[in-house]
Amino acid sequence: MSSADIEVIVFARPNRSLTIEERHAKVMSMMSRFDRPLGFSGLDLPPAPDCGDALSASFTVKFPIRGLRVIGDYLYRGAAYIYKDRSSFDERLNFWFKISNKNVDYKKILNDQLPKVIEAFEGYKATVFYGFYSMDYHGGPDHDNPVYKSLFEDPGVDVNGRNNIYTLNPAQFWDEELCHRALGYGPDEVIARLQGECASVERLMDGVYLVLNDDPHLSYEDFVEMNERIKPILGLI
Repeated sequence: MSSADIEVIVFARPNRSLTIEERHAKVMSMMSRFDRPLGFSGLDLPPAPDCGDALSASFTVKFPIRGLRVIGDYLYRGAAYIYKDRSSFDERLNFWFKISNKNVDYKKILNDQLPKVIEAFEGYKATVFYGFYSMDYHGGPDHDNPVYKSLFEDPGVDVNGRNNIYTLNPAQFWDEELCHRALGYGPDEVIARLQGECASVERLMDGVYLVLNDDPHLSYEDFVEMNERIKPILGLI
């Protein structure tokens, strides 16, 4: 899939103790400490966005790299708005590019830059999506994969969210809370189990950052093999 779309998402639980203006100032400061492709160093930074009549506020940054896009969003801070313990209530920082973009170093993003973005956005989770592989693994739009479908329909499971890990992707981050809720053990145990089993696994903040496959030409068959090999090691279904 030489022209696959890559989406990189960092997820953060909203922190109502910080205003959107304070949160945005921290994110911009941290993202400006490193360079491209994903860093904001030397770029024109947007002012803090306003929710207006909506329940979230979004911003974007213009990159000098053609074909690389970013959108970030923060949740409304009003006390009357009840945050639910679901990933649909996460704040997000999304990047998009094509794997064929010669000006975006995919391996550098996975092995060097994404951990910096996770720290800058204070994420609890991050995922690198390669094309439609994750959707295909779930059984397509209709969730024809029976295991995924049963998880998706269980109201107590936030599938691939705040309390569940079902799909493994080329690279991902899980903080300590997510590890305990989804795996039943902490980041150090993840590292112990995966030493020598993947490209890299290391501590990041209070969690663990995993690069399972950084091949820019990843096939769907290799994506499935990666999941079928690594998930049993972690005790995932």
